[in-house]
Amino acid sequence: MSSAPIINKTLEFSDLRSPQIQPTVASLHRWLWNWLLRGERLAVNGHVKRRLYIRKHKMWEYARGLALTGASAPVRRTKNSMTVLEVGGAMTAPVFYLASQGDRVVCLDIDEKLTAQTNGTARRRGLHVDARTTNLVDEDPSSEDLGVEGGFDRAYSFCVIEHIPPPGQQTAARRIAGLLKPGGQMCVTFDYGEHAPTEAPLKDAAQVQEICQAVGLPLMVNDSFVDTGTRYRLDRKYPDRPYTFGSLFFCRPQ
Repeated sequence: MSSAPIINKTLEFSDLRSPQIQPTVASLHRWLWNWLLRGERLAVNGHVKRRLYIRKHKMWEYARGLALTGASAPVRRTKNSMTVLEVGGAMTAPVFYLASQGDRVVCLDIDEKLTAQTNGTARRRGLHVDARTTNLVDEDPSSEDLGVEGGFDRAYSFCVIEHIPPPGQQTAARRIAGLLKPGGQMCVTFDYGEHAPTEAPLKDAAQVQEICQAVGLPLMVNDSFVDTGTRYRLDRKYPDRPYTFGSLFFCRPQ
């Protein structure tokens, strides 16, 4: 009998070729080209421009996040639209990809310019996206405050918490989890490793455990975080500071 897959783990590029993830990679590529042909732009790390591709490490977090929560087009098992909370990703691919499937996406991002651009793009494309400058470190909204009755089906935060100094990142993680409906799923990714160049990366397994405790929900599939030990030069500005990405998947019990 094969063992259960490990999904709460650090970055391995081979994951992108797995049968579980590769169809979502292809789906994101197709969507991106359609988006580009429509003349639209996307943000990565707050920089908005026309993008011809999604870099492999960003694809790892996007494709796995969407595939392993059953939200990407190739793996979705329901024809019903989902309510999605996206935190910190204004103008990024996941917001518009999910909205392009008919999902209702609420995006929380403290950058006023990016939230305005997100709303403008969504209106132009006829997508159901509501971008707000709600700050989950300082504010504790209910899902009803955000326009969604009874909680969100899915919540995502792709490489955002490392930009929030503790204890704010634990506060934000706990509040994201509190906005899920029963059965809702949550994916959080983050810069990981002692040499990661961001403001407050998770440097070791103990800090990852602090996030898990703050979330207060059971991890999906494997019940502990696995660090493969591999580090990469992911930031071109800091080639001498190898680090990696980590991922955590949670589910609120029914």
